[in-house]
Amino acid sequence: MIRTAPSLLIVVTLLLAVCPEASAQQETGGDRFDCSALYDGGDYPGAAACFSNQEARGNHNGHLLYNLGNALQQAGDLGPAILAYRRGQLFLPRDGDLKANLKSAREKARDDLAPPGKRHPLAATLLAPYDSLSAAELLLTGTFCWGLLFGLLSWRAWRNEALLTLPVAALTALALLTLGGHLARSYQVKVLPEAVVLAEQVTLRSGRDLRSVELARLHEGAELSVLSQQAEWTQVRLSTGQRGWLPRTSLGLIRFTPEQNHDAAAATTPGLL
Repeated sequence: MIRTAPSLLIVVTLLLAVCPEASAQQETGGDRFDCSALYDGGDYPGAAACFSNQEARGNHNGHLLYNLGNALQQAGDLGPAILAYRRGQLFLPRDGDLKANLKSAREKARDDLAPPGKRHPLAATLLAPYDSLSAAELLLTGTFCWGLLFGLLSWRAWRNEALLTLPVAALTALALLTLGGHLARSYQVKVLPEAVVLAEQVTLRSGRDLRSVELARLHEGAELSVLSQQAEWTQVRLSTGQRGWLPRTSLGLIRFTPEQNHDAAAATTPGLL
């Protein structure tokens, strides 16, 4: 199922009536519906290319990545589909349809590997509020709490009363937790990302060259933790704990934008072991 925004055409029409400069937005909106038409017509590779082109123009959001994942999965591109869904979850962590389609794609993967970072049931329960919020939502919640806290402290100082101690303490804790969560999430995505195997088959090796020992064969759609990146190789860890090296080009990193992957490819990342 492809998600569209029917109200977008109405908004664009109104904008064009009062602002000729909005014509650029009409082009973007038209492209979105062209992509949906390609998908509905069964041209899944064409729809995937169309959605990818939209993102290349700077349209980064979870709904677009959801649509891209659907088109890629229908086209049989399992690895890129899982990558699109995982990236979409960075924006829409609570989206039920996205979770269901990601689960469907994972069931088609050949390697029996659990997704990296899978929590113990108790930890998953305790951290459910954190996991259910995106980095942007954590930042917004933390900023709101700090603003409300500043207002309460100002009111206390103005009234010269030692009241609202419990609300102030609760807001302080919530603000610290949410902003700390935002920093932790951003650090994880940028510095310690996870990755998806995009190649149909790739060999996990003990070192950074083709003559090193072969450790395992991985297939399209396998999800891994990234430990370091050096030159043309990436050190990864499987959910089983096994570590090894894969060619950088065989992986797609789960990051907010493709540009972050391009930036990472231009420099090496020190080992984080």
